[in-house]
Amino acid sequence: MAERNTNLAYDISRYEKYERIEAVKKTPAIKTERAAKPSLTPITMASLTMIVGIGLMLTLFVTSKADIAAVHADIVAAQAEVQELQQENNRMKTELEQKSSQKAVETYAEEILGMQKLEKSQIEYVSLESGNMVEISEKSETVATKVKNFFDKVLEYIGI
Repeated sequence: MAERNTNLAYDISRYEKYERIEAVKKTPAIKTERAAKPSLTPITMASLTMIVGIGLMLTLFVTSKADIAAVHADIVAAQAEVQELQQENNRMKTELEQKSSQKAVETYAEEILGMQKLEKSQIEYVSLESGNMVEISEKSETVATKVKNFFDKVLEYIGI
């Protein structure tokens, strides 16, 4: 029989197998290409190196300035301490001079120790009839005093 163009349904499943195989064979394979990483050119590398170098230099400059400022602050603090100690030294010298002045010593002797100045009526002059010579009699040293004197000389020699 001759085929006609009709509105009848066809059994497509009979043809499906063959068409799928052909469709799979006919479909081109999808190729995925990875985007190539852009390589750094020598100029880019030199630029990056210079930027890193400049950054390091700036960092060193800032830290050195900070160190200088810290040392300067330490110097100022030490100078202030020296000035304070010099003022304390001057105060103590003045206080010592006031305490050891002749008037302070006289006041201390009179008020605390109960001493008095000599008056002319208290002075006695002694005149010697045999001249201005004084004779000292020799002492007789015992063995104990000789040993004591020896040890005193040894200790004096040693510096004790």
